[in-house]
Amino acid sequence: MDRRGFLFGAAASPSAAASRLRRDPATALPAPPGPEPDEKYWHELRWHFHLPREAVYLNTATLGASPRSVLAAVHEHARWVEEQLVTCDYAPDRPIYLAGYEDEPALRARLARMLGGAQEEVALTRNATVGMNFVAMGLELARGDEVVLTNMEHPGGRCGYDVRAKRDGIVIREVEIPVPPPDPAAIVARFAAAIGPRTKVVAIPHVTSALGIVLPVAEIARLARQRGAFVVVDGAQGLGHVPVDVRAMGCDAYFASPHKWLLAPKGSGVFWIAKEAAPKVWTTLASSEWNNQDDPGRRFMQIGTGNMSLHKGFEAALDFVDRIGLAAMQARIRQLGDAFRKALVAMPHVHIRSATHPQLCAGIVTFTVDGWEARALHEHLWREHRLMPRSIGEFGVRASFHVYDTLADVQRFTAALARLAS
Repeated sequence: MDRRGFLFGAAASPSAAASRLRRDPATALPAPPGPEPDEKYWHELRWHFHLPREAVYLNTATLGASPRSVLAAVHEHARWVEEQLVTCDYAPDRPIYLAGYEDEPALRARLARMLGGAQEEVALTRNATVGMNFVAMGLELARGDEVVLTNMEHPGGRCGYDVRAKRDGIVIREVEIPVPPPDPAAIVARFAAAIGPRTKVVAIPHVTSALGIVLPVAEIARLARQRGAFVVVDGAQGLGHVPVDVRAMGCDAYFASPHKWLLAPKGSGVFWIAKEAAPKVWTTLASSEWNNQDDPGRRFMQIGTGNMSLHKGFEAALDFVDRIGLAAMQARIRQLGDAFRKALVAMPHVHIRSATHPQLCAGIVTFTVDGWEARALHEHLWREHRLMPRSIGEFGVRASFHVYDTLADVQRFTAALARLAS
């Protein structure tokens, strides 16, 4: 067994010994799920994470849990850097020990394939907020120019435009998303009414943060492009969670936080910008490649010294996702979300605030229970049942499911809610 496999095995709990049969001991990665993975497969996949066995983690929409193999890759590379640092002389034939300046073509190429773009259109960042600010601060916008947003933006998807409104006098127009939205057409109609002759930017979430509504991005982008607007999509809750094809969407830029649904190390980000749209966006953080128009992704990667070990962990996360299969992972997320929604719909005194239309929902479900304030309900679920969703204030309690959750966890959750609701 190699060093990574040794570390991976040493970290496992004794109760998970049987699950070791479901992994490749040479790579510490899970076995592929097969065409129709059974519940046993997903139950045993949980062993690949450090999550306590007695607890159910339902807050991927804030932070995803990284697999053991990802942590091992980060730790091993960080230690290797410290051991080899004495040889660091920046000669062309020497290894690179830091991120923030380098090309990193292999990781960028893998992400380009996942996004549906080209390698030179991909930049590695720290999180989704960085990508938002690249666009919001980099576009040339004048007083009176309009930016169309929704009323459900995460601060990391919006606040750069708030700064421009205060500093430069741009106008922000909000599209109110119905709660819950009835169908995609109702959402598209609201954008059609909001996008006007002064609209310069349409900045929308792929999947809304609080309610997990999967917006009809391609239809909205088509409307925006007909008016000549720049379209930027907040993919913090999209990448890894639902299918992404930036070219099919018709957006000009897409940013995401892979430390959520792609299971990457915390502090991992990705920013995609169409090569033909990149000249419209000035560089916000500038270093030696700030004007590289042939490789705009690298232009936006010049953000100063960073931690290369996180990128090694990011590569390991993509290895983990590839072993399961991105489509299989997303189908599993959807299966868990559908099972939870189906149970809640039949439950008196419980109200789903998220979408239930099949084209507008996936693995996030936000709900309320009559007589319970969201924070109190969240604390009760953890204290009494070791269930960890997240309180979202006025919207209710948000549950976000991933491959480390099981149908048994869904049943445990719904049973607890049924007792409260009755």
